[in-house]
Amino acid sequence: MKPWKMSLLLFIGSLGMTLVFWMLGLPFFFVFLFLPLVPFFLKKPAVLRCPVCGWETTGSERFCPWDATPLTDSGSEIGK
Repeated sequence: MKPWKMSLLLFIGSLGMTLVFWMLGLPFFFVFLFLPLVPFFLKKPAVLRCPVCGWETTGSERFCPWDATPLTDSGSEIGK
């Protein structure tokens, strides 16, 4: 399921839960307003890999620090 679809479902559910808790007078109703953000934190970081030496990173590096080779997305090579 795409993150925005899951976020929309969680948003609708969290609004319902917030309304129920608010009507019951319970102080925890605001917690459910953060549920729609959960799918965006579950996103896996892209792993970049050096095709020469095999060094991997999930950071913002674009070149291998050992041999200065441009890094490639290791996820794109899995499907090949």
